[in-house]
Amino acid sequence: MRKYRIHIGIFVVALTVLVFYFFCIHREWSAKESLSRAQVAKMLAFLKYDQTGCEEILEDTKAFLPTDVDSDQWYGKYVAAVLKEELMAAADDKGFHPLDKFCYEDLVRIMEKFHLSEESLSFSIKKHQPDGMVPRSQWCEVYQLLITDNLRVQKKKTTVYGTPENTSGLKAWQIVTEEGVKTAEGLSFNEYCNREIEVYEAMGEILCIVGFGTDASVMENVWIKSMDDNLLHVFFKGYAIDVLMASKTSDNLEENMGDLIFEKGELRSIRYKTSRIKASIDEIGDDYLVLNGYGKISVLKNMVMYQIYPEPKEIEKEVLRTDGTVYEFVLEGEAICGLIYQAYSEDMIRILLHGEENSYEQSEAVFTSDEKFMVISGNEVTRYNSGEQAVFETKDSVFAECEEVLIKTEEPEGKIEILSLERQGENPQYRGTICLSDSDAGLRIINEVNIEDYVAGVIPSEMPVSYGIEALKVQAVCARTFAMRSLDGNFKGYPAHLDDTVASQVYNNVPECEESIRAAGETKGQVLKNEDGLTPTYFFSTSCGHTSDAADVWYDGGENNESVSKSVFLSDDSVSLDLKKEEDFRRFIDREDGYHYFEEDLSWFRWQVYLTGEDIANGLLSFLGQNIGNLSAVNVRERGSSGILKAVDIKGDAGTYTVYGEYNIRNVFSPVNAEIMTHTGEYVTGWKMLPSGYFYLDPVMEDGYCQGYMLYGGGYGHGCGLSQNGAMKMAEAGKTYEEILTGFFPDSRIMAE
Repeated sequence: MRKYRIHIGIFVVALTVLVFYFFCIHREWSAKESLSRAQVAKMLAFLKYDQTGCEEILEDTKAFLPTDVDSDQWYGKYVAAVLKEELMAAADDKGFHPLDKFCYEDLVRIMEKFHLSEESLSFSIKKHQPDGMVPRSQWCEVYQLLITDNLRVQKKKTTVYGTPENTSGLKAWQIVTEEGVKTAEGLSFNEYCNREIEVYEAMGEILCIVGFGTDASVMENVWIKSMDDNLLHVFFKGYAIDVLMASKTSDNLEENMGDLIFEKGELRSIRYKTSRIKASIDEIGDDYLVLNGYGKISVLKNMVMYQIYPEPKEIEKEVLRTDGTVYEFVLEGEAICGLIYQAYSEDMIRILLHGEENSYEQSEAVFTSDEKFMVISGNEVTRYNSGEQAVFETKDSVFAECEEVLIKTEEPEGKIEILSLERQGENPQYRGTICLSDSDAGLRIINEVNIEDYVAGVIPSEMPVSYGIEALKVQAVCARTFAMRSLDGNFKGYPAHLDDTVASQVYNNVPECEESIRAAGETKGQVLKNEDGLTPTYFFSTSCGHTSDAADVWYDGGENNESVSKSVFLSDDSVSLDLKKEEDFRRFIDREDGYHYFEEDLSWFRWQVYLTGEDIANGLLSFLGQNIGNLSAVNVRERGSSGILKAVDIKGDAGTYTVYGEYNIRNVFSPVNAEIMTHTGEYVTGWKMLPSGYFYLDPVMEDGYCQGYMLYGGGYGHGCGLSQNGAMKMAEAGKTYEEILTGFFPDSRIMAE
């Protein structure tokens, strides 16, 4: 008997579990397959009205709605419409019960209203309880009959890629589909993401989900931004969407354009679109574009156009320009499927290249490339294979057809090598386009290049890449800002914005490298701006612990129109010295102030040198042409707030002369015949000008006569703006490039240009 009871107990438990299991399955099935009365009301309302029409009915009948219908809810307007048309009715308790399940009693009423016979259906209504739930599939069969002659509602297939749960900026009840943004009031699409589905739709409003379509789907021409853990961040149809990944697909995710391949809603692979060309647009047609240097190229119907900086957004064809603006075109086969407009890099800059002895005119110019390249002279294009040479001389007949001959590689990322120039013992290579022109003095070579590529070429020529990525990013922002300030003018009357020497910024003297490309890329488009516009981003080698205003550095004794850049102490201490005062400046230079400075362990942080009276007098004569006879005294006339010498009086037995400006002062006090001792004890000779204008002087007297002066100074360079070694030491101290820049330029902020 006891054994019998045990078996009965086991059976009851198993039966209970089974019943509970089937109950859960049935409840899950019911949730997916059922519709609410509100959802059906919406589908019926769209047979005759749009949303505006339903809202107007709601306003007229709001006072007469059943009390359980909230007119502020999404379904209020649709319930008002179906009650007016008598397509559905309130229950016996006078309530509409909008969120209750749609049942067969409701279905019978609707079929009678539309004179539909049960014989036209594949199922029997009589076999179901009147208050039983109507499966979605059966209601869709009836609804299909209702829309037979209705042009407002369509049954179609679409793919859902974004819902408010995974898409930034979507409003409630909005979804992102392959056709763009649609609304779907009362429906949830989270389980249908990245799946093809069949729906009923009217005027951009999805009314009902019929069911799944095919298992495979492709999100085409999406902008792939980044990845965090198992979330892929993309931009599609104007929205930032997070795509859940079953597993990380690649360790080398690229910010790029491509297709996302899904299988049953799961991301299976990413197909990057890497076939690209960069060019400006000469003509815009309905289904084609004419690109400069490439001719007429057809455009696919699903072409997308992205502006990807500072944040991705889609742009319209109407904003494309034919004024020389360079775009990047993505190819699918032989046609254009995408256009990328990098707003930060729309500007092209022209750099005049120097030859021997800094001459800008050459007797010969020879070009080659390790890729296929072309020479464009007017309408004539001559193509060269990799390794071939294109040779030009002055008065070449090719210049008779056009003012500038253009040389560039067929692939946009290629480089042109100039065999007739030399940098650091090698022939330099250049991105972008080489523009060659002839003049009476010789050939002029100008590199027209994207500003971002230009910045990547400036960084290693102006700062050792060993300084680290944060310091290199500081240099990148300064170089970019300097370049952007130059776009409105020309360089010494040449058809260029800058040259490639210290007269502007040194460019491509040291080839771009992985570090410089990264620094330019991670700061792309970023410039410094103050209240006057783009900040003058002067830079120099090493500070003495303080920087100078531009007005003090380029002082000439009168009014100075130089843009002012704030001078700062380069220390984490709160330094309270007044460096205009001679006693404070001496304490500062002699390191008696007790403060710590970022560059205090560098060679040029402090230096000293002895100059004879004869050397000083000769320096004044040779550099400024002033003869004071035998030197008797040097007096400080004026210092800037940074301590930099703005003016000194040099007195001799033949007269007194005032020297203005740190550049003149550094050249007059030339140490060409002297030894300079650095902060770390090394001696250097042969310098034509002093390391900086930050120094004080002590006379060396003998028998009552001034024999010369000991100069005690600090820093290397003009001292205005950014200290490159200071940036390096601040980066070593853990500061970010943003913190470093705001430290040097406290009146400016970093902005995307």
